[in-house]
Amino acid sequence: MEDERAAVDLVLRLDELVAGLTDPDCDLDDLAEIEEELVAARRRELIPHLERHLATVVEAGNWYARHVLARILAETAGPMSLAALLRAYSRDLGDDQDSLSTTLHVFAQEDPAAAREILLPCAVGNDEDLRRAAIWLLGFVPEPDDLNLLAHAAQESDEGVRSAVVGTLGSHGTEPVAIDLLLHLLEDPSPQVRISALSSLGFLQQPRTLPRIRLLANDDNPRVRAWVAIALGRFPAPEPADPATSAVLDQLAADADPYVRDQATEAR
Repeated sequence: MEDERAAVDLVLRLDELVAGLTDPDCDLDDLAEIEEELVAARRRELIPHLERHLATVVEAGNWYARHVLARILAETAGPMSLAALLRAYSRDLGDDQDSLSTTLHVFAQEDPAAAREILLPCAVGNDEDLRRAAIWLLGFVPEPDDLNLLAHAAQESDEGVRSAVVGTLGSHGTEPVAIDLLLHLLEDPSPQVRISALSSLGFLQQPRTLPRIRLLANDDNPRVRAWVAIALGRFPAPEPADPATSAVLDQLAADADPYVRDQATEAR
């Protein structure tokens, strides 16, 4: 009976915490004691209440409340909280979410098989926010069969989904299909997707990708042109020097945009 009363008291403390987190006039420092009390308790009876409150504050766009409640849920439920945390993470509320993203990939890597059971349905579902998040997290627990899913997602109309695909393709290393998909994404209509693809290809340093990378030296977007230089600079310098790459870096070093010129000079 005493144990049940303690659990009820903790639920009330959680409700008190949430009320404070959603009150714009509340002093957040005053809530720190409740937060630490709930983290230390690690009472599983709190899990459904935490999940419900977390979903509510995310829907309301309260990024700080999300941060606090996600931390308590993660400490209380461990990897079992991955699905709820992924849903919370998938909504862009304007913060960087560094701690939550770290928690997610740590949990996923603790039990990749269980994580993939959650992630794969989300990665092909109808919720684009959740799709982006699931595709991103699949990059921490990759399997070769994911390449079919990623090839399909690379054709999506949503720029965020395509950007997530680029990052996850990098987790498949030098697998030829992954490289081919990254080369295809160099032609994406979104400058940010093209930049992400250039970044991944620069890290992977596959010689066969150089001609396609060099083509983007004539891209309309100066940031893309700058990333051509950055990507080329990540390749080992051949002996003798590659004249085609040297010509592109010379071209970029004379670019009208100063950032492009700086990156080309550094790459050379």
